[in-house]
Amino acid sequence: NFAQRHPRLVSALLVCIVLLLSLALTALLITVSCIPPEFSATVASFDGLGRSSAGGVAPTFRLAVRVKNNDVWRHCLKPRGAVVEYEGVPIARAADDLGEFCVPARSVVEVPVVATGEGRGLPDQVYEGVEGRRQRQERVPLAVRLTLDDRRKDWPMLLQCTAMLDGRPDLPSRCLLFIMVERGLHGDDEPSG
Repeated sequence: NFAQRHPRLVSALLVCIVLLLSLALTALLITVSCIPPEFSATVASFDGLGRSSAGGVAPTFRLAVRVKNNDVWRHCLKPRGAVVEYEGVPIARAADDLGEFCVPARSVVEVPVVATGEGRGLPDQVYEGVEGRRQRQERVPLAVRLTLDDRRKDWPMLLQCTAMLDGRPDLPSRCLLFIMVERGLHGDDEPSG
């Protein structure tokens, strides 16, 4: 009876309900399609942490970058390079061509990255800082920066992670993710956004 007495009001209510459902569905689709992966990093192993003045070997870090995809779509990523730093001093770099990988929907993938220093051993000041912390059994934080291209979207990403030497803590540290606005930025550039 209400619908027969107030047909315009019923039509307006139906239009409002359809609009609200459309907005809710659009918001849900945008949210689901725009979930970036979560990244974390650990130092799986390392070599060459001697002094450069003592003729040591080049420092090498084997990193495990864990990528967790909470999205309903797979993410294909292409790393463009990585840098390992101690207190702002770059001590190792990974190759620019690390190979593309894909993370299926709702899954986790661990990607190995090997970064190697160019010199023989660590500069004296860096060596003293690292070795001093290790002798005091303190955690030695290394900054890891990794630049990635997301193949589904047309923008590069910069990851900034803190990974502990000697695997302490055993849990990986979550990385900060920055979307870089300009194309053509490389692993040793700062994020633009």
